[in-house]
Amino acid sequence: MHQGALLIVGVGGLGSLWAERSHLRCSRFSDLLLIDADENTFNGSPEAHCLHLDASGEAKGAAALPMLAKHRLNEGVKEIQPLLDNAELVVVLTCLGGGVGSGAASEFARLARESGCMVVSIVGLPFAEQPIRYQLAEKSFPELYDNSNVCIKVSLERLSWQSKERKLDWKKGAGWIEELVEGLLSTLAKVGKINLDLMDFKTIVEHPGEATILVGSGPTNSLSEIVKNALQSPLSNLEVDGAKGCWIQVEGGPDMTIFHLNKVTEEFVSLLDSDCQVLLGARSSDEMIGRVRVVAVVSGLGHL
Repeated sequence: MHQGALLIVGVGGLGSLWAERSHLRCSRFSDLLLIDADENTFNGSPEAHCLHLDASGEAKGAAALPMLAKHRLNEGVKEIQPLLDNAELVVVLTCLGGGVGSGAASEFARLARESGCMVVSIVGLPFAEQPIRYQLAEKSFPELYDNSNVCIKVSLERLSWQSKERKLDWKKGAGWIEELVEGLLSTLAKVGKINLDLMDFKTIVEHPGEATILVGSGPTNSLSEIVKNALQSPLSNLEVDGAKGCWIQVEGGPDMTIFHLNKVTEEFVSLLDSDCQVLLGARSSDEMIGRVRVVAVVSGLGHL
């Protein structure tokens, strides 16, 4: 893919943190854009394009004013339009419930779609103990969903709970979000033994119904565990049985064999609808010696 075709976008403070950490894993073949009203968000990102939504005039954020954040985004869209003109796939990372995430994320997704981009949104939902933020998130989610080709809910409660087992900070994504973004973008950006491209991705996500992305990885001697790990990701609570479309990439080291590829693929596909459309890709990379990673996009969920 040409330079600038893959764009990672963080909207709001937490979304920008997720975007920064994701970009660190795939900075060679993706661009980074951070959007926030708090200028402190941009301090640690020398490689990022930044759009400052100075909603209050004091650089302190947009509080619970999503319409103000949306207005500020439209005022500054000319600054980021060249990024959208070059991009083919945009991954939006955000958390709803605050002013910037709830207002600017859906508007940015709309602008990206109008520019001809595919949009994947990864959306954090607040803790239930934050009723005001949760109500705002629920109100703003449908618009972001409608403006995205794939919209993945991330329960911060699930993410926090499962992060404890890894002894990692859930605010930083605890590895799941970064691995998901890296897996998706590396599949599209790098040449593989069996290639998947953006048209394949589009074919799968256009199946009617919901769609989600799953990632699992592990040693080559634990192939069943890799599939199990993918299905237990905290990023989505959707059941994949009955899925009508599946875009699946298997990545391993030079030691990955046809047996490894078939075993992982067959175990995953066996969970789907018998008439599911499956597109398979495979890639080898030196850093994956002794390990296998599965990145799967499943679609047509919940559609009769």
